[in-house]
Amino acid sequence: MIQANLQAKIDADVLDAFFTNVGEGAMVINRLRKIITMNPSASQITGWKQRDLTSIGCNVFQCRNASGEKTCDEVCLAQRCIQTPQQIGPMYLRLTRSDGTPVSVEATFFPLHAADSRSGICLLLLKDITVLEHFDASVRQLNQELAEKNIVLRGLSDQMSVAWRAAMIDLRAGAEGLRARFSKELGESGLRSIERMVNATQKLETTFAQLKSQIQATLQPRRKPTA
Repeated sequence: MIQANLQAKIDADVLDAFFTNVGEGAMVINRLRKIITMNPSASQITGWKQRDLTSIGCNVFQCRNASGEKTCDEVCLAQRCIQTPQQIGPMYLRLTRSDGTPVSVEATFFPLHAADSRSGICLLLLKDITVLEHFDASVRQLNQELAEKNIVLRGLSDQMSVAWRAAMIDLRAGAEGLRARFSKELGESGLRSIERMVNATQKLETTFAQLKSQIQATLQPRRKPTA
């Protein structure tokens, strides 16, 4: 948004008011890595104040990428933006605040006065994404806990399947053995009881197989919705 207003050549007073009140952190950095100015949102994100700019450069942020690697050891991102001159980002950066605590931001570098890199400056826009990062970490932790519970549930399902199937086989085999050996002694009433036992074991085995299928279906990983 700020870049669009700059390109549109808005009146300097209006642009200054916009720069001061915009919700995104914004700061202007020159080719010597000197921070010329920053708005209140940038001060809130970084912890540095406008009065501190006389004694610091952008190297105080100790920028690191998502892998934890320093991004400005060889070539400063602001300097690269000025020299190319090309927009860099949006990208993830972890900055060090004035009190030494880290803050995660979405950073975008815009070249300004790019016709002459010797006098060029760049505009750095910052969005504080710490809350989103914490939310993402919470989601990851919940997913891990759910995966662990699924493993336990799957193991329980398999153990119950083996135990129940073995028990049903033993019951059915015992009932059929009684029917084969003692059919005369049992009589019609006894045979009907044995038949009910055999049918009951078959129904239980079928019911448990259905229950196992339902459990396994809930343990299947859900597909991510297509964009």
